[in-house]
Amino acid sequence: MSLNRYRLRHLVKLKHSGAIKAHKLLQSPDRLLGLILLGNNFVNNFAASLATVIAIKLYADEESVIAIAAGILTIVMLICSEVTPKTLAAIKPELLAFPAAWIYTPLLKIFYPVVWFVNIFVRLLLRIVGVDVNKSSQDSLNKDELKSIITEAESLMPARYQKML
Repeated sequence: MSLNRYRLRHLVKLKHSGAIKAHKLLQSPDRLLGLILLGNNFVNNFAASLATVIAIKLYADEESVIAIAAGILTIVMLICSEVTPKTLAAIKPELLAFPAAWIYTPLLKIFYPVVWFVNIFVRLLLRIVGVDVNKSSQDSLNKDELKSIITEAESLMPARYQKML
């Protein structure tokens, strides 16, 4: 989601296969988010259940072991599946986004009915709280935003192009 949309479009024009898949997924951000969160919740709940079962099997007599297992699992999941991947994605979005697009595309086909069902409820809830679900913010620029981009990029351009700007 933190991909530079202009660079992404450029890579799509160059026929970069990962960029093409990522661009297509980003055309429906509600579906992509639904898929990611569905998988994330499934894995988190499965890991918690598995840790509980293992703790009960190994230490059936001590109830505090379940709490300790939950605490350890929380720290491991926070570091390994939340903070680290999200930080990496923020720093190097293409490194994760393009390979992930190859995985997300078939997964979205498989889990589309579930994602669709979840998104129906999300849209309903958003309507209830007064959010227009049909309005979406596009990557279009207004005049002031374009001026800011040009000003920021000016130092990267050769002097002859700077004069034109």
